[in-house]
Amino acid sequence: MRVIDTIDHPRKRDLLEILDESQPATISELATVLGEHPITVERHCNSLQRDGYVCQCTSGTYRLSERLTADDSVTPPTAAD
Repeated sequence: MRVIDTIDHPRKRDLLEILDESQPATISELATVLGEHPITVERHCNSLQRDGYVCQCTSGTYRLSERLTADDSVTPPTAAD
């Protein structure tokens, strides 16, 4: 089971999937893709950051944390793995 599958909030899972595909991303960029208000997305990012899933870069963008990128917890392994 992927770590992302253990997150109970569907929008937080969506946010992690988006960051997995195109990171880093700003709150505004994430809000546009998710169709959510930027404040809502910022709250999700803050929560995911507290839980160790994302990191905020010095430029204000967000990216997946080393915890997720190191063990491929967001993207399932390919057949070649």
